[in-house]
Amino acid sequence: MMHTAKYMHQILDLALPAYDELFEEIDLSGLVESKGIMYIWNDQNLKSRELEIQIRNEIGAEQQLLSRSEIHDLEPNIKNIYHAGVFYKKARHARNPGKIWVKLFENFLKKGGRFLKLNIKNIDFDENNPVVRSETQRFIFDKLVICCGAFSKKLTDKLHENIPLDTERGYHIHFKDFEHLISRPVVFQNRGFGMTPMEQGLRVVGTVEFGGLTNPLSKSRIKNLVDNAKFLLDGLPDSHEDEWLGFRPTLPDYLPVIGPSKNYNNVFYSFGHHHLGWTLAAISGKIISKMISNENTNLDLEPYSSLRFS
Repeated sequence: MMHTAKYMHQILDLALPAYDELFEEIDLSGLVESKGIMYIWNDQNLKSRELEIQIRNEIGAEQQLLSRSEIHDLEPNIKNIYHAGVFYKKARHARNPGKIWVKLFENFLKKGGRFLKLNIKNIDFDENNPVVRSETQRFIFDKLVICCGAFSKKLTDKLHENIPLDTERGYHIHFKDFEHLISRPVVFQNRGFGMTPMEQGLRVVGTVEFGGLTNPLSKSRIKNLVDNAKFLLDGLPDSHEDEWLGFRPTLPDYLPVIGPSKNYNNVFYSFGHHHLGWTLAAISGKIISKMISNENTNLDLEPYSSLRFS
């Protein structure tokens, strides 16, 4: 656990500065807010929080413990069912991640990037160069990055590397026009769910479901999110929108794979960021780009290597 905490902190500590570099080139008006994130719990779960707080102190994560009155001052609309909490004041949240990605993508194209949407069937090699094959085309590259989230294993298996990647399915819904009830992301740890004020409404997210890539959405999990939101907030309607299921790519030690393939030094990986893909995307891209260019990152990258599963 301490190994995971240390090496997640190493890249999490660089996550916001890496985004700042990208955000200098796009217009983010109204899309990112710097109001921190709040985790709360009630007393039946208080003891288990002590170890988490201690570990964050040891690795240097900045946190502020909250009393009941401080929680109420930050989020007065939350029902008073909590005992204590912790606040991360440096945290930011996106009002609409999709709009941000579109802006980054357009900037990529403007700088000469190319995008092809193809179903990749196989990866093999022409002499030493990786060859990517779709149903109708083949592409030869000097170097290649596989960063397909929970679907990455379909390609790494073809490179004869058995990486134990699975998916933690997560759900979200929106209560349209109720985002005003809270000012920042709030996570209720006893029930393992969170809420965020978004452009689309009040987003309620949560659950961890080991359900693979093909099983249908579970209606009982959607109902659970609705019930949890109403447990914390009064005034929510009976109707909700945007029942959504996503795949969190997860590895047994809860660290991502970032770095070269075990068998091919011109194939690189960046996947397995579990619940933190959006958070760690920019720093992971920066690390991979430096690896490809043979530049030093001044980071200990061995813990992210796929060799740990050999």
